[in-house]
Amino acid sequence: MQVRCSLCGAEVELTKIHKDYDRLARDPQGVFVCPKCHRMVQVQAQKQQNPPRPI
Repeated sequence: MQVRCSLCGAEVELTKIHKDYDRLARDPQGVFVCPKCHRMVQVQAQKQQNPPRPI
């Protein structure tokens, strides 16, 4: 199944063993985030949670 990343628009081929395959098969308009964008969001969230360094 071909799906499009909701953040960057990249097309990704999902196989039946992918964890999101069943959910997206039932709801083709569902949100999908590609691995690259998923990692980027994780890194940004982690940076925002770190306390600022003292001067």
